[in-house]
Amino acid sequence: MVMVLTRSVFFGFAALSVTAAVLAGGPERGAGMDDGIVATFRERNGAVFADWPTPQALLVLTGELDGYIEPCGCTGKENQKGGLSRRQNFLRAVRDAGWEAVPVDLGGQVKRFGRQTEQKFQSIVDGLRGMRYAAVGFGPGDLRLPAEELVAAVAPIGDEPTPYLSANVGLLGLDANITPRFRVVEAGGLKIGITAVLGDEEASRVRNDDVEVLPAAEAIAAVAPQLTAAGCDHQVLLAWATPEETKRLAAAFPQFDIVVTAGGADEPPFELPQLPGGGRLVELGHKGMYAVAIGFFPDAARPIRSQRVPLDARWGEADDMIAILATYQQKLETLGLEGLGLVPIRHPSGRRFAGSAACAECHADAFEVWESSGHATALTTLEEAVPRRDGDPECLSCHVVGWAPQRFEPFEGGFMGMDKTPQLAHQGCENCHGPAAAHTAVERGDVRASTAERDRLRSELVLSLDTPADREKVVNNCLECHDLDNSPHFDFDEYWPVVEH
Repeated sequence: MVMVLTRSVFFGFAALSVTAAVLAGGPERGAGMDDGIVATFRERNGAVFADWPTPQALLVLTGELDGYIEPCGCTGKENQKGGLSRRQNFLRAVRDAGWEAVPVDLGGQVKRFGRQTEQKFQSIVDGLRGMRYAAVGFGPGDLRLPAEELVAAVAPIGDEPTPYLSANVGLLGLDANITPRFRVVEAGGLKIGITAVLGDEEASRVRNDDVEVLPAAEAIAAVAPQLTAAGCDHQVLLAWATPEETKRLAAAFPQFDIVVTAGGADEPPFELPQLPGGGRLVELGHKGMYAVAIGFFPDAARPIRSQRVPLDARWGEADDMIAILATYQQKLETLGLEGLGLVPIRHPSGRRFAGSAACAECHADAFEVWESSGHATALTTLEEAVPRRDGDPECLSCHVVGWAPQRFEPFEGGFMGMDKTPQLAHQGCENCHGPAAAHTAVERGDVRASTAERDRLRSELVLSLDTPADREKVVNNCLECHDLDNSPHFDFDEYWPVVEH
């Protein structure tokens, strides 16, 4: 399906339609989307750019990705927001409509530690470069990465400057810093000055000898006159700080008409609050689920308009970002669980796992129910995903037996790959009932035990819905994997009849 619309008609719709700008671009820009799908998500998550005229420039603000390079997709990616792929297609839709987009990111690409996080950070930075970001700040999680990984990711590539900047963060020391302190971007005949700071409270938590941080206010005081001297039409401050600290900085430097803060609510507000000095405060929400777009207009009565943009399935998927995701997954697979530094941790019970097939010998009816459920093919969904994700610990933790779902770590005796532990593939019995190797060994007669010990092992694996406390225990166990990130619409009362046994 291809439609050709003029720019004025395109933005004359009640909402930005991806029909012209995305579908007309071919398979890289939202293949499979149609007006019905677009309408569904517009109704669910809101229209965008209703009645907007063409802006001189469109500032697109993102941040606080926290490692959510894409929505999980386990319960249907269409039910979730976020991801670099949709972000790219949104930017393409805007640019294809003739709007000059200036993407800017607050920072906070990652928040965890370890080899997987390092690989993910590099992939995210590759994605930001591919989306032609004009400026990117640093979050505290980014700055906890090893210096060599951080520098390798953000350094200029040939003649291409780094999108990263900061007024008060110096990599390898401020004197030898590889990132500028500010940047002036020209778009639509406007000069937009941008700088970024890490707030003092957050800076105190960064322990990295290769990262030097100045007090935020001191750093802004040095940069602010240079932005003024550059004759900027608009000035943007990216403050990775609490909203309270950000407001104090904005009050001290009222020349910034756009002030972006970390923290705040889970979703951006519909309207940007105005600061006492006249600037607009921007909260981005969390996990990269939204972009906040600010349009600049040659209209004295209304020079600025803002729009929060849900990055939902209306935007489709971008092939170049999916390719980056595929490369990231290939790196994880090549490194393997050991190469990613995953050391099995002791299960709280101290016991080990037997595998779901061992349960079938005595619990045939329950096993039959499990075998007919999606749990029994959980690992297969990762193997068949495009790109495949069965080498990703953040996915494996809820698709195999013997992992800590919220920590993305294997327990001792848990799944360590199909070559080593095929009996622990898929989401099995023991993830709910607990490790059963000792129980099955006693029941088979492989290990001699007293009646009391046998009964104790049995009782430790029993789950019940008989009392509110029992029910709460079972529901909380389900929520280890069916959390708000992976199953945003999970309802135990609807789900339980599917697996009841």
